[in-house]
Amino acid sequence: MTKLHLFFRRNIRFYLHLDKTQRFAIQTVFLTAGILLTQLIWDDYRFLMVGILAVCAYALTIWSLSEDIKGIEWLMLFILPVLFTFSVSLFYFLLPARWIIRLSTTTIFAIGTYAILKAVNIYNVAVNRSIPLLRVAQTSGLLITLVVVFLVSNIVLSLKMPFWANSIVVFPLIFLLSLQSFWSITLENHISRNLLMNSLLVAVIVGEESIALSFWPLQLSTASLFFAATYYAVTGIIQQHLQGRLFRNTIREYIFAFIIAFALLLLTSSWG
Repeated sequence: MTKLHLFFRRNIRFYLHLDKTQRFAIQTVFLTAGILLTQLIWDDYRFLMVGILAVCAYALTIWSLSEDIKGIEWLMLFILPVLFTFSVSLFYFLLPARWIIRLSTTTIFAIGTYAILKAVNIYNVAVNRSIPLLRVAQTSGLLITLVVVFLVSNIVLSLKMPFWANSIVVFPLIFLLSLQSFWSITLENHISRNLLMNSLLVAVIVGEESIALSFWPLQLSTASLFFAATYYAVTGIIQQHLQGRLFRNTIREYIFAFIIAFALLLLTSSWG
C-alpha cells in the first residue's frame, strides 16, 4: 500500500466521521470562499461560478445531512440552501466593487448559510419526533426566505426584462420557496394537494405582482422590499392557519406590514 493511498484513506475516514456541526462549519467556509471568489475571477466565468456554487451547495448539504435524508426531504431540505447561495452570488454582481462591501456581504452569507443548515437539520429531525427548537428553526427559515425573495426580486428587476419574462422567472422561484416554507410547518412525508395549492397561491400572487411592478417607476430596493412584504404577509397568514393559530390580531399584523410596505412604495414612486 503506497503512502498516497494511505493518505487518501485517512482523509476520507476523517471527513466521514465528522459530526454535523463540523460539517456545517466546513460547508459554510467552502461556500463563503466561493462567493468571495466570484468577485475575483474573470467576468466571463462569473455566471459559470454561480452555477457551480449552487451545485456545490446541494452536494455539500447532502454530505452534511447524509445519514437522515429520505423521501421528500431530498427536495425540501435543499431548496433554501441552494437558492440562498444562488441569489447571494448573483446579487454580489450588483454591489460596488469595494472590499468593505465584499467582506460585509460574505460575512452575512456565512451567518445565513450556517443558520440555514441548522434549520434544515432541525426539520430533518422533527419529521420523526417532536423537538423544542422547531419553532426557532421555522422562524429563522422564514427570515432567510424573505432575504432570498428580496434578493431574487432585486436581481430580476435590475435586468430590465419584459413583464412576461419577470413573471416567468419569479413564479417558479416563489413556488419552490413557498413549498419549502409550508412544508417546514407540516413536515409531511409527501407533497399533499393542500401543500401544492397553497404554494401555487403565493406564487401566482407574487408572480402577478412582478408583472404590475414591471410598469411602475420604482427604486429597486423599495420594489424588492414590497415583494418581500407581500410574501411575508401571504405566507405568514397561511402558515398561521396551518398551525391552527390564525386569529384576528395575527391577520391585522400581517396586513399592517403589507400596508406599510405599500405606502412606502407609493411615496418613493417617481412618475415624473
